This record gives sequence, structure tokens and C-alpha cells, in this order.
Amino acid sequence: MMKQQLILGLALSVFSQSLWAAESVNENLQVANNEKIYIENMRGEVDIIATNEGRFKVSGTLDEKADGYDLSSKNGFTSFKVKMPSLRNYGNWDDQEKEGSRLKIEVPLGAELEFQGVNASVKVSGVQGSTKVTTVNGSVYAEKLQKFIQLETVNGEITSVNNNGRINLNTVNGEIEDSGSQGRLSIDAVNGSIDTKSSASEVSVSVVNGEADLELTNVQQLNLSSVNGSLEAELKGSLTPRVEVSTVSGNAKLKLEKAVSAKFNLVANAGGSIRNELTSQTAEKAKYGPRRSLEFSTGKGEGSVELNTVSGSLKLETY
Repeated sequence: MMKQQLILGLALSVFSQSLWAAESVNENLQVANNEKIYIENMRGEVDIIATNEGRFKVSGTLDEKADGYDLSSKNGFTSFKVKMPSLRNYGNWDDQEKEGSRLKIEVPLGAELEFQGVNASVKVSGVQGSTKVTTVNGSVYAEKLQKFIQLETVNGEITSVNNNGRINLNTVNGEIEDSGSQGRLSIDAVNGSIDTKSSASEVSVSVVNGEADLELTNVQQLNLSSVNGSLEAELKGSLTPRVEVSTVSGNAKLKLEKAVSAKFNLVANAGGSIRNELTSQTAEKAKYGPRRSLEFSTGKGEGSVELNTVSGSLKLETY
């Protein structure tokens, strides 16, 4: 009887191991260069590369708990989804004990790409037809993307390198690093830091409980906002910029060209301070209440620079 139980236990163990073994995937389809491609992978790591070979290719291993995958391609639309069991039947597959999928995916250069995941980290490069990446717990690395670019994670880092187009980067708990971006750039972080070296003509940055450090070249329009955080921005080559900065319980510092031509309006409320190293003008204190303000123009006053803070400090510097 004990021997039979031992054999049965070993059989169940082997069956259990085979049930959760990672399944290999190797698919290769000819698709249009401007194919609309949707990829869904809940857990693991995915590397997406654009090539000029006009194909959709996926290789690697699926999530250990996956029920296979669905692949369809028709009329310019290709969809690849890793199928996960329902939580009701298999408990919490959304844990960190298993590694998840390990996939390498090739798409055409001109593809329009969308990726969705949960506990997934993504690396994507070279896509020229627009890219949208959304994950919850994981990092996003993206380089040499074009057109409409949207990268989002809740808990994780975003790294953006040499992207060009309408760029949106968004994280709740994590850092955002951007370098070499061009076009229009929008960055939002709640609990984290932002670091960008950008040549985008329009830049918008919002941070809560964090810091933002910006090195901008030839920016024409800049919008910055912060709550409980600090903002530092260098504007190289911007002689007539349009700038709006707002902080609450945070500091803001702008470094501008000496030859900047703009009208300046700085206001500090609730005990905030203003320091001007760009010209000789100094802030005036309100007759009643803890308010300071400063207005002046440089050059022909072609641009506009407006800074406002509540319980924070404002500072203007030059090169």
C-alpha cells in the first residue's frame, strides 16, 4: 500500500512539473510594413525590435502558468496574447515567485505598436509608426521611436533614448530618464525623479513629491509644475521662450541665456522668496501679507516667463 502511494505521489509530482513547465513559442508571419500590432503579456520580460524585413516574429518561452497563446493576423491587424488562467481557478498567478514569459519579438519598422502587461518589463526599439506601452509593475526602456509615443508604468522606471515625435512618459512610483528626445515632450511622475536632456521644442513636466532636472536645448514652450518637490531647468539657445512655472511647497530655478528677450512676471505667496541673478531688478514685498513679486523685461520682451510659488523659492540665473 505504501509503495502504491509512493508511486502515485511521484506520478503527481511529475505531472505537476510538466503542467507548469514553460512552453516554447516560435512564430514567423509576413505582415505589412504599417501593420497595427497588439501584444499582451501579463508577466515577464519582452524585447521588441523593429526590422526592415516586413514580418512579425516571436520567439522564447511563455509564462510558466500560461494556457498557451492566441495569435491572429488579418487585414493589417496582428494580435499576440499570452493566455493566463483565471485567478479563480489557479489562485494568485499575479505573484512574483515565477519568472513569467521571456519573449523576443520582431515587428516592421513602420508598424503601429501597442503593448499591455501587469508584472512585465518591456524594451522596445526602432518602431517608426507609433508606440504605446502600458504596464503596472515593471520598467520600460524605449529608444529610436517615432511619431506618437506613450510609455506608462505604475511602479517602475522609464528610460527614453533618442525618441522623436509626440512623447508622453508617465510613472507613479519610479524614475524617468530621458535623453536625446525631439518634438513634443510630456513627463509626469508622482513619487519619483525626472531627469531629461532634450531638444524638444515643447516640453511639459509635472512632479509630485520628487525632483525634476532639465537640460533643454532650443525649447520654445515650457510648462513646469511641482508639489512638494524641486524644479531645475537650463534653457540653452532659447532667446524668446514662453515659460510657465508653478510650485506648491517647492523650489524652482531657471537658467537662461544672457541675451534672452522676454517679459518676466514672478510671484511668491505665503512666505515664498524670489532671487534674480539675471538682471539687477529685485522683488517687491506687498504692503499687506507675505507676498513678493517681480516684473521686468529684457531685450525687446518677445518671450514670456511666468513663475509662481506658494511657500517656495523662485530663482533666475544666467550662463
